Amino acid sequence: MDISKIYQNFALSFTPPEDLVWHSVREKPFALYGATYSEEEGFYRRLPKAVADATNKGVAYLSKNSAGVRVRFMTDSPYIAIHVDERFEEPFSHMTICGKFGVSLFANGEFVKTVMPSYRQIVAGDTSLGGSGTISFDGLLSPYGVEGMYLAEIFFPLYSIVKNLVVGLKAGATIAQPPRYTHERPVLFYGSSITQGGCASKPGDDYINRLSRMLDTDYINLGFSGSARGERVIAEYIAEQNPSVFVLDYDHNAPNAEHLQNTHFALYETVREKHPETPIILMTMPTIAGHENRLWHASRRAVILETFERAKALGDKNIYFVDCYGAFGEQVQGECGTVDNCHPNSLGFLRMAEAIYPLLHNLLNGEK
Repeated sequence: MDISKIYQNFALSFTPPEDLVWHSVREKPFALYGATYSEEEGFYRRLPKAVADATNKGVAYLSKNSAGVRVRFMTDSPYIAIHVDERFEEPFSHMTICGKFGVSLFANGEFVKTVMPSYRQIVAGDTSLGGSGTISFDGLLSPYGVEGMYLAEIFFPLYSIVKNLVVGLKAGATIAQPPRYTHERPVLFYGSSITQGGCASKPGDDYINRLSRMLDTDYINLGFSGSARGERVIAEYIAEQNPSVFVLDYDHNAPNAEHLQNTHFALYETVREKHPETPIILMTMPTIAGHENRLWHASRRAVILETFERAKALGDKNIYFVDCYGAFGEQVQGECGTVDNCHPNSLGFLRMAEAIYPLLHNLLNGEK
């Protein structure tokens, strides 16, 4: 039996209202953050192709994933329909379909609902089964208890290549430019799969998106699963940006402590040379409390602390250290902060955001 016939909240498709009008989010007054749309390639990307290709194969591919991409707009439409076309990929075994493929809608900063593909919609894109190569899905969402104009925010998939996303609103509804972020200069995050958002239950749950909503700040997500290794080319690209704060968080992706030793201070130095006064936050990987005492973890943590201490000894007054060892909380049986004792679930990401929030709040508000 189709469960949606007995419980409509589990339905994965919708019948479009007769008064629905579709709009491209690539046109004004919609405001796109976190990516550009490549007309030549036909999808959104987070990093220029030349930079991505020159860094490593992982970054070349993952820069096409839409982690951190958002669309914001004001409307008074009583409903928002969303249609998405994504390049086919197999689902992950350790991450929800919603987190990998889905989109989340927030209204006035409050979570409304998600739209995600069904099993059949995913299979219909599988070229090995005669599929089209594209996963297409849609849904109709209605913000609860919202009247008049409201800020709508759509958070893109964390691990998917989005070819197209369009929004459907009631005919005659107002669409207007969204308010600017309180902090318009973005915070730049560079790091691992955790930075990218693996394995949040849904888009918007990762620690960076949470911090963005908590602080009302724009941001840039340069998280690349298994591929953030602090190479010179990506260091120089990061140094060319002009964020309000740099967050360097690639502890997890350095193959070993020796690699971290060879690249970590060099990355800091490259950024600091171009930005003498911009705050730089050095982060360690998030873990369960006590993991900092394990030799493998301790050796890496020591490298990051060494960068921090060297920078301070050189007179850097805008270098900061956030120790995320223990951020997931105390070890308990069936630990609930991660999916695999590495990648956070949504609870783990909330704990990470709470650990970083005080310092980032102070830096963004000029309170050192």
